[in-house]
Amino acid sequence: MSGNLGLRLAGLLTLMTGFGLAAVTTSAAGTHTGFMWPVGLAAGTLVVASRRQAPYLVWVIAVLAAGTFSLGGYPTWVSIGYGLGIAIEAFVAERVLTAGAARRLLLLDINDLGRYVLACVAGALTGALVFTGVSALTGFGVPWRVGVAVLVTHIAGQGIVLGLFKDNTSVGESWGQGERMIAWALTAWVTVGAFVPTDVPSLAFLIIPLLGWVAFRAPMLEAMFQLVFVAVVTSTLSNRGYGPFSDPTLIGRLNPEFQHLPQQAFLLACAMVSIPFSMSVTMQRRSANLVLRERARSERLVQSARGIAIIGTDEIGRINLFSPGAETILGYTPDEVYGHSTRMFHTEAEVARHAAELGVDPTFVSVVRATGDLAPGTARLWQFVRKDGIPRTLSTILSPVTDDTGAFVGYVTTADDITDRIHAQEALEKALATERRAVRRLTEIDHVKDAFVSSVSHELRTPITNIVGYLELLMDGIYGDPSHEQSDAMGRIDLNSRRLLTLIDDLLTLSSMESIDQRRRRGEVDLVSVVGKAEEIVLPSLIRRDLRFELELPGEPVMIIGDAGELERLVINLATNAVKFTPDGGTVVIRLQAAEGPAGPVLEVTDTGVGISKQDRELLFTRFFRTTDAHERGVPGSGLGLSIAKAITEVHGGTIEATSEPGQGSTFRVSFPGPGDDQ
Repeated sequence: MSGNLGLRLAGLLTLMTGFGLAAVTTSAAGTHTGFMWPVGLAAGTLVVASRRQAPYLVWVIAVLAAGTFSLGGYPTWVSIGYGLGIAIEAFVAERVLTAGAARRLLLLDINDLGRYVLACVAGALTGALVFTGVSALTGFGVPWRVGVAVLVTHIAGQGIVLGLFKDNTSVGESWGQGERMIAWALTAWVTVGAFVPTDVPSLAFLIIPLLGWVAFRAPMLEAMFQLVFVAVVTSTLSNRGYGPFSDPTLIGRLNPEFQHLPQQAFLLACAMVSIPFSMSVTMQRRSANLVLRERARSERLVQSARGIAIIGTDEIGRINLFSPGAETILGYTPDEVYGHSTRMFHTEAEVARHAAELGVDPTFVSVVRATGDLAPGTARLWQFVRKDGIPRTLSTILSPVTDDTGAFVGYVTTADDITDRIHAQEALEKALATERRAVRRLTEIDHVKDAFVSSVSHELRTPITNIVGYLELLMDGIYGDPSHEQSDAMGRIDLNSRRLLTLIDDLLTLSSMESIDQRRRRGEVDLVSVVGKAEEIVLPSLIRRDLRFELELPGEPVMIIGDAGELERLVINLATNAVKFTPDGGTVVIRLQAAEGPAGPVLEVTDTGVGISKQDRELLFTRFFRTTDAHERGVPGSGLGLSIAKAITEVHGGTIEATSEPGQGSTFRVSFPGPGDDQ
């Protein structure tokens, strides 16, 4: 327990004990209830304490209350019973007050007031039952009279005092220091003045307007203190025989137990006027503050929305709200547009365009009404004209505004300037259109190129084929036996003619591989069979070579989806390339690995040839590229074999890579897609 809370609890217990002893010792002769014992202070002490401390404080309150009754001359068992009754009553009132409220006493709405009244009544009723039982068991007073007196006085006592322990949730009020001093001075003067004479009872009710004044103007807690002040003064004066409720004629007609009940009923009436009135005023202040805060928040949002124009109008379309964002976008100041129609921002053509789209009369009022009837949040593109005459395109949402009763009070328009966005979109569309035209042009050029290559290649093949055919006839001696020099020359012509035919075939193959319109014969292909057929074509070139040519193939078929002819050409190109760059005495190995798991089949062609330098490896699959070694060694070739191999690999969804070191041979690795991959 913190030091401040401990001191506060000790102070409250001390006040309770002091006021309780005063109430018991000053009570009129013939009473058996302890007059107006401060049970409200007992319950308030439990409200202030923590929930863990409350049960212990109940026993402390019981002991202190019993002590006040004992010191006031009450019998021992009566004092003990009354002390327990006070403690139990305080505990019941505290539990009802703080149920579900995290041990906080609030008076903010009608539910809080209902709980407050229920706590006072439930606590007083509990105390009355205990006091009645003690009276019946001990024969101290008439039980029913004791019960009625306790019920009335304790309801009044709790209702007046418990309000002091509410959470301090006061809101802003216009209660000034001068007004406070006047109100308190009048309260003191009227209270004393009303209770000194005993023959004018009506003066007591002059206190109620003062309670209403303070409840209306002052913080709620101050109204609670005023109520307690009135209760203390009137109780003290009444107990000493002053005031309208101490009239001997009135007192003489009442049993001693009930002599103070009129004054207690008066205090209860004061409490039931002051507390609800003060609470109602507090609720109105809180609501007003919430409205002001919400309005300030809305204004801040409007002021901070620099990139969005917010324009509000009254019911006939006159502008009464023009945000800073609207100033920035449209160039007008609020003073220049207030009171004018939003029609000032639009041209006749723009209004007519929207009227045609909405199917209404070509008037601005008709267009606005039709737009307001659209589904909430529907945006339309409007062209606004700035103050400087520059048109801007804004995406606008028009929303009708209604008041609390549902009556139409105007429109609010939120608009986002999308002019730059539209210009950017138009530029993008133009760029895309230009790109499409360029793609179509490139496609046309590609078709022309393919047609040209195909035409030229066929035109070249025909005469070269004739040349090769006649060379064969000449070399076979059909036209007479050639001399040695003639045979040598014809052999050179034949060699170069065949190289030219090979180049033409490569060009045709590469052109067909890169053509988008090329239709391929795709189906299931066994790579083992493909490698076998490629071997048959490569083997003749090894007749005069001292090379080992090996195949490492799986025992089962290795199936993929593809074009058998193209795959065969892939293997042939890689194998002949390896043969050309491997000196005699070397080895060329074609290795095929079946698919494993998600990985597809792998084809490797390895040789022990001259290898490839790092600079050459970067350009290895480029068209017409030939390595430095090929030039230096005079190895024949067109420089298209590897680019064709790469094209075939990519058409089949695979990848090709080469690893090599100069003088240590090369490995070309083709990886085909796995079973689940697209090919």
